[in-house]
Amino acid sequence: MFKNKNVLVTGGTGSIGREIVRQLLETDVNRVIVMSRDEIKHFVMRKEFSDERLEFVVGDVRDFQSASNVFKLYNVDIVFHAAAMKHVVISEEFPFEAVKTNIIGTQNLVDLALHHGVEKFVTISTDKAANPTTVMGATKFIAERITLNANRLTGGDSSFVVVRFGNVANSRGSVIPVFITTMLKKRKLFVSDPEVTRFIMRISDAVKLVFKATEIGAGGELFILKMPAFRLGDLVDVMVHDIAPLLGIDSEDILVELIGLSPGEKLHEDLISEVESYYVDDLGDMYRVTIGGVKKAVGSVWIRYTSKDAPRVSKEDLKNLVLEYLGKTNRREK
Repeated sequence: MFKNKNVLVTGGTGSIGREIVRQLLETDVNRVIVMSRDEIKHFVMRKEFSDERLEFVVGDVRDFQSASNVFKLYNVDIVFHAAAMKHVVISEEFPFEAVKTNIIGTQNLVDLALHHGVEKFVTISTDKAANPTTVMGATKFIAERITLNANRLTGGDSSFVVVRFGNVANSRGSVIPVFITTMLKKRKLFVSDPEVTRFIMRISDAVKLVFKATEIGAGGELFILKMPAFRLGDLVDVMVHDIAPLLGIDSEDILVELIGLSPGEKLHEDLISEVESYYVDDLGDMYRVTIGGVKKAVGSVWIRYTSKDAPRVSKEDLKNLVLEYLGKTNRREK
């Protein structure tokens, strides 16, 4: 699929983007263009990845000319669009910034992909886009629709698909790194509600399924990865009783402070909305939704897919995820 291809990864210095890049370099890809507006992360990534097939571009998807230069210079065949403003609270505080990145940025890339005739365009999305109740979720929902709608404008030469999934374990700003930091610095854990449930998957596993969706996607499809879910209270128990002692902290010194849900935050997340549920095919390790200008899938059934009802991640598995994060952090520091 990637043989001799030039692949653009927007948000390529972020957690998901980096893993996409890492797995691309394990293939016979011709060139991987890493686009991000964070020059410090570019510098760090250059040191970590030494491969002559890599091209690093400091650029912003919100700037049409900046993105256009990338398409002109590198003859892009495939796009993985992972650049996004993804923090729920910050997006609520600065909604138009989320609009510029998640909506205008996506439209810029889609327009350029259509103009240059890319073969495949994959937008990475989030469970927050299903039944959105926040600015971030709403902007990612529109980004999904922009991507899927573009498939009707290609004349069959290109395919535009979306891959939606929940939290990826140990990504920047996610719950495990945040809990580790607050335990070390403040001896506290700030918890919205112990009954909160969230989807979770290792980044490497998520990207493997992203590549599978890229390969089988004909265009106009929304692929939803099947994921287990964890209960926030279980993770708190693991942090206090299993992880704190490993960090040299007495479990009794950790204060758990309940702060309530943020505006628009859900107790349980959805990966498939009710409207989408009537257009679902079960592909084994993922669902495929064909909606929005695409013929209704044959054999589709009603499916409700929420973190409350998903297979539950055990405390032992949560502990292993935290230990994986600590191991990777220690290796980076060395």
